[in-house]
Amino acid sequence: MTIADYAQVLGFAAGSALVAGLLAAIVLRLARRAPLVVHVIVIVAAAVGAVAGGIALTAGGMYINDADTMVALSVTAASGVVSLAMALLLTLALSRDARGLGRDARRLGAGDTVEPARRVTAELDAVQGELAESSDRLAAARAASERAEAARRDLVARIAHDLLAPLASIRAIAETLEDGLSTEPERHAHQLGSHVTRLHALIGDLFELSRIDAGTLALSPETVSLTDLASDVVADFAPLAAQHDVTLELAATDAVTAVVDAQALSRALINVVVNAIEHSPVGGVVTVAVDEHEGAGRVRVRDRGPGIAEADLPHVFDAGWRADAARTSPRLGLAGGAGLGLAITRAILEAHGGSASAARAEPGAELTLLLPRP
Repeated sequence: MTIADYAQVLGFAAGSALVAGLLAAIVLRLARRAPLVVHVIVIVAAAVGAVAGGIALTAGGMYINDADTMVALSVTAASGVVSLAMALLLTLALSRDARGLGRDARRLGAGDTVEPARRVTAELDAVQGELAESSDRLAAARAASERAEAARRDLVARIAHDLLAPLASIRAIAETLEDGLSTEPERHAHQLGSHVTRLHALIGDLFELSRIDAGTLALSPETVSLTDLASDVVADFAPLAAQHDVTLELAATDAVTAVVDAQALSRALINVVVNAIEHSPVGGVVTVAVDEHEGAGRVRVRDRGPGIAEADLPHVFDAGWRADAARTSPRLGLAGGAGLGLAITRAILEAHGGSASAARAEPGAELTLLLPRP
């Protein structure tokens, strides 16, 4: 055969493959909603048809004799039938996996758990893995959402109780004074002031926490002496602590600075100091220590109260959290009482790029504030 003859034979083969491919594409286009097995059979049939067409065209061009043509077409037909049968069997596994993926996708949409499973191809196996991982992430998100919702309901219940209790007392005292039945009006007036102060603190905490949750807490960072700031807080609250037979003292040897919003940090530190005074026994001591720790400014506030259980330490700064009975009922009522002060403290520290943590001190508890250095 000459080069021209070989070129013509190759042309017959290419033309046959092109026509078979186009026909297969048209059929697949019309049957695009058909099951996977139909698509695979059409593709295999197109490949077999391309070979048979090439042989027939080559024979028509007198390049193969009739006997050889019949042998080649018989071999092609037999191979095609077996290939279609094998394609059908192999496609059943693919189709089964595809249906399995569909079921798992529906399970995922319904909120059910999707378990990992092996699939026959790498692509299907990867999709199955993504479904299982998405199921795990959704389950974790649902659990976190349920915990957050439970915490929110508990917080709302606590706040409602803490609001209603002083309001009921205020109403009772007001009615007593209004009816002229009070034999000690000065004492009742003092009680009214105490309840109003408690309500004011609680509402202030709620307002501050709402600003933090809304992301509207605006900071004006500047280089501030943590030592001076802590000293001011101790000086402001030492008389109040003394009124309740608690000693508030400062322990700081060197000047420690940090880049912070002085007003916001002062609010955070006051919350911690007031919490320590609240839970200090009569004759107790609250120590505010300022130093450097691993390149950060550190403020530690320690009381000598009943302490915090080990299991409760991770939750000290959660909104609405209260510990066991010994730690739950503050004896002074200086703060709002709903467990928001320490949550606000943590949010302020995190907004500065710092952190807040709690530890047992034996006796008592120690709360630590870490702040970035300039």
